[in-house]
Amino acid sequence: MTRYFRRNVIASLGIAGILVFAIDIDLVRIAVADPHGLACEPVNNFHGTKGTPMAYAKMIEPALGVPPRVDCGANVEMPVYVDGVQSIGDPGLHQCDNPSLQIGDCMSGSSVGRYEGLSANGEPLPHVVWVSFCRHDGRDDVVGYDMPDSVQMIGYNTVTGATAFFESGDNSDYTYVDPKTNRLLGGLPGVDEPEAFNIAYATPGRSQCVACHQSDPFVHHAFIDGARLEHPGSQPVVPKVTGRKRKRNPPYYVIGGSDWDMRTIRIEGNGCFGCHRMGMKTVEEFVGDHWDPNKHMPPKDPGSLAEDYEEVVQCWLDGPENTPGCDWIVPPAGNCPTQVVGDDYPYKAAFNRPKLEDLR
Repeated sequence: MTRYFRRNVIASLGIAGILVFAIDIDLVRIAVADPHGLACEPVNNFHGTKGTPMAYAKMIEPALGVPPRVDCGANVEMPVYVDGVQSIGDPGLHQCDNPSLQIGDCMSGSSVGRYEGLSANGEPLPHVVWVSFCRHDGRDDVVGYDMPDSVQMIGYNTVTGATAFFESGDNSDYTYVDPKTNRLLGGLPGVDEPEAFNIAYATPGRSQCVACHQSDPFVHHAFIDGARLEHPGSQPVVPKVTGRKRKRNPPYYVIGGSDWDMRTIRIEGNGCFGCHRMGMKTVEEFVGDHWDPNKHMPPKDPGSLAEDYEEVVQCWLDGPENTPGCDWIVPPAGNCPTQVVGDDYPYKAAFNRPKLEDLR
């Protein structure tokens, strides 16, 4: 069963999707869930994200090709600024102009890389994009111990929405910090070194990466988007998959994570959804790091949608089931359209619940 809604734009807000773009589309098809919670699901499984990195790499190959071989030194550094001057070192959490909106990290020396997908035979897959993140961590004071530096990868199929997350394993034999530049450097093994690959990376296991990467696979905020491509236009290294000049409601599902909670909320006619989906756990994460939505959104007229934003927050706090006109939705995936789901959604996770203290 399907319903049709007329809208100008719908798009997607990733965990740090502060700047977003979309295209005008008049007709959006939305499937209404069957009594079991979903009318359509892509072919998938729930165990892939719990196996070994090599087993996962083989599982995702038909959709995403092979994961890239990461060289942190070849990535683009994310500059950190203090009072407008680029900083080297760690000024402390929230003590820079462009802190990460994940705990407010201001440590310099992290970097990101973008790669076009490649098949196992070396053929280009232009519809697939990979991103690596070499993170020089500065959150030791928060966790109370020396937080290891980490290297993660995300692969995304822009046509089907198929996504893979590789977490960091033990990369201590492969990475190091340059004492002069404070940059995390080093080369990571590829899938042609299976034993080393299984050590350097990890699969998500019981963690659901969508608790942060809630609306689309990629994070965008001033800390991350400081890393720019060199070609004209100077786009962020981490690609923006939604927005006024891009797809407005991109497909998104996690290979091997069929039991992950992919829901976000949506209010028909609310201006906050005019360009993107909204992951409210993302919003909570950002607001908890002193980010004020009304000082940043919408990008060309910050604060003009303050009432719309408050309506979204109220729906999030009260629950869509108690808010007329507000729905839980899951994104399009494979051949499945966007779907409205109810309380019988089978993959509800504890993370996808509001925390009032994180929003005020």
